Amino acid sequence: MLERMQLSAAEKKGIKIGEGGKVMAEKLVNAEGLAQALGRMWCPIKGIKCKDLSDNRFLFTFLQLAGKRRALEDGPWMFGKDMVVLVDFDENKTPEEVEFAYIPI
Repeated sequence: MLERMQLSAAEKKGIKIGEGGKVMAEKLVNAEGLAQALGRMWCPIKGIKCKDLSDNRFLFTFLQLAGKRRALEDGPWMFGKDMVVLVDFDENKTPEEVEFAYIPI
């Protein structure tokens, strides 16, 4: 199915869309491992970037437009046995001000 997909020039360049996330785990999570695992599901062609903001909080950058929609709407998501909670990025808030209280089911 992916072989038949035709991407526009803009899609081939990639789209960077921010998204905040928190892994509800007692142990610290590795950002690179998180990006690899979730990137395969959210953006299977180009993947995602994941910046560690500390305290198991991350900033995801989606390199495919549909990835952000998939991440927000098709959950809930798990990383190993731990829940991943996502919120739409709000550049007016600091990571500490972002509330991770909602999981779409």
